[in-house]
Amino acid sequence: MNFNGSAGLTASENKGANTSVEGQGLLSDEARIVFIFVNHVVLSTAIGLFGIAANVINMCVFLKEGLNTSMNVSFFAMAISDLVSLVTLLWLNVCLNPYIDNVNSDIVFTEVQYLTAGWPHGCAARITSWITVYITAERCISILLPLKVKRIVTPKRSVAALTVIYLINILTLVPEYSTVYFDWNFYPLKNRTMLGLAFRSNRPITEGLVFTFHASLAIVSFISVILLTAILVARLNSTGKWRKSTVSNLKQNEATIARDRKTIAMVILVAIILIVCYTPTVVFSILSSTLPDFSVVGKESNVFHSAWSFAFLAHSVNASVNIFTYYKMSSKYRKNFHKLFPAIGSRQREEESRKSEEDLTAYSFSTINSTI
Repeated sequence: MNFNGSAGLTASENKGANTSVEGQGLLSDEARIVFIFVNHVVLSTAIGLFGIAANVINMCVFLKEGLNTSMNVSFFAMAISDLVSLVTLLWLNVCLNPYIDNVNSDIVFTEVQYLTAGWPHGCAARITSWITVYITAERCISILLPLKVKRIVTPKRSVAALTVIYLINILTLVPEYSTVYFDWNFYPLKNRTMLGLAFRSNRPITEGLVFTFHASLAIVSFISVILLTAILVARLNSTGKWRKSTVSNLKQNEATIARDRKTIAMVILVAIILIVCYTPTVVFSILSSTLPDFSVVGKESNVFHSAWSFAFLAHSVNASVNIFTYYKMSSKYRKNFHKLFPAIGSRQREEESRKSEEDLTAYSFSTINSTI
């Protein structure tokens, strides 16, 4: 599974793409330009700018709340990977702008983005996916072993596990960055020397290795998120009934169950959003490996680039919307969010107070009418 998609444009592929026959395939060059401009330059950039601010806010809120629980540590780590994902995606959007050549620069942006945007974004997206695996696995443990989960999953162990996730995904890029570098190349079509990609002699050996690592990590994490989310959904109701029958203090039991269910529901929603947003990536990756024409230099290269623009747009959505999930479903998050932004908090309290007064007035009128 290739999280890079159209970002994986190498020097040789780029030169080949420039020589493709116009009018080939199901989609015209003009239509491809429209899709890429709208999805990458307009929509993905707008969502990405919002997402960068949202993830910075998420990091500040979780720091204020305290990284003393494994969930907070995990969500903080996810905010970091989402932030990196969006920053690199913004740069990717700049490089893939169909009109970037009008700048008349000595840089081949479609090649430079390969090392500066494509692979870093793919790595960050994989890290987010694996952190989601860790979070859903932790919630599964809390359901299956509720009395032992706090001893099994501690903040320190979460930090260690998340550090391993980051390191493994980053280290898989070492072979790629050791065999590909930037250099000045002559481009006959433009009749000028420009800064683009160059390859070392051992490139063919490492290329297959890197993509194997990349695909394996991405596919395993995606399938794991689906399976663990299904387990969470299936076990949630039955576990709630079991806890009610085993805890003597009813009020404490109800409060504990309500809190756990909200946390699990929030994790499920985060996981479902990731599954939905990464599904296009999985589908297009399978098509790329099974249909030779669906590639950067294939007959359907215009369809390929246009389709992947939607996949990257979904990536930007996934990395940007968690702030709404946290704010809606976590009272602690809302409380600390309002501390960071008092104006929003006071306005929220005014709305809640006004709503309570309206409900009280409506109840009073209904009581009077029923009495009369």
